[in-house]
Amino acid sequence: MNRILLKKALDDAKWLLLGCGLVITAFCWVRVWLVSRLDTARFQNILDNIPDTWKRFASVDFEWLITYAGRIAVTFDEPIVVFGVSIWAIARGSDCISGEIGRGTMEMLLAQPVSRLQLLVSHATVTLAGVLLLASAAWLGIYGGLHTNAVKQEVTPSWSMPFPLPLIGKEIPKPFAKPQQQSTPMSELVDARVFIPGAANVFSLGVFLAGLTTLASSCDRYRWRTIGVVVSLYVVEIIVKIIARGVDYLSWLQYGSVFSAYEPQRLVQMADRDAGAAWKLLLFDNQGAFESLGPLGHHLILIGLGVACYVAAGVIFIRRDLPAPL
Repeated sequence: MNRILLKKALDDAKWLLLGCGLVITAFCWVRVWLVSRLDTARFQNILDNIPDTWKRFASVDFEWLITYAGRIAVTFDEPIVVFGVSIWAIARGSDCISGEIGRGTMEMLLAQPVSRLQLLVSHATVTLAGVLLLASAAWLGIYGGLHTNAVKQEVTPSWSMPFPLPLIGKEIPKPFAKPQQQSTPMSELVDARVFIPGAANVFSLGVFLAGLTTLASSCDRYRWRTIGVVVSLYVVEIIVKIIARGVDYLSWLQYGSVFSAYEPQRLVQMADRDAGAAWKLLLFDNQGAFESLGPLGHHLILIGLGVACYVAAGVIFIRRDLPAPL
């Protein structure tokens, strides 16, 4: 019976999963292609004109943001990626209980030799598997973009000396020579592995949203109301994070926003600067003092909250009285 429930949940969700997966993969590939079209030096000129008051909204150093890895890492914060995973998690979480009740199919399902817990677990399994696939699709899109695009860089012709000269080295630029265009594959400039913590943070966000929506679904009978409640909380949490980052004396509000744990750019920066920090729970400075949460700490906050919401949803769903279908 579990196999049948899984098949039903997968049949209900396959087209949404396929659509979101294709859009996210294609967008991430295009995003890398766009980054390869803009030279780093030109991007530096753009950033120099950004007011300092705007820079506080960035979670990473602007010196790193102008690098190829930094600009590609912004992909994880793009609305198409975030909303794609969010739409999947909210749509499937809301369909788990209130969706079945609203369609009048919940009584038909529970009339079979199926427990409420089995029904919830089958939905959750398909939903979380879909979140994992969408997060993987984002990374695969970036990976594909790095291995299919190249960067054109201006290189000044030079003479190569048989031995290095003091203060000059082995390469001596040719005077009055015009710069030449040189094509370098993106895969030689950026390591795709540094983006794995960012993709893992996308997965963690999806787990939290799926758990939260399932919890709201377990308390209601109307799917539209479940979606409305979750989307409202979603918007409020984003606003709280923006206010906390933009106003110094309200920075404490960041602890009231779950989205403070969603920092994929920052996690990619950690991995890019120190490969050993990619999966650390806590980060410490050179003196051994606590500095900040590591990438694993960010993941565990979101995943832990998502799992807690799933457990609470299971308790509520098992104990509640189901309304009669209208």
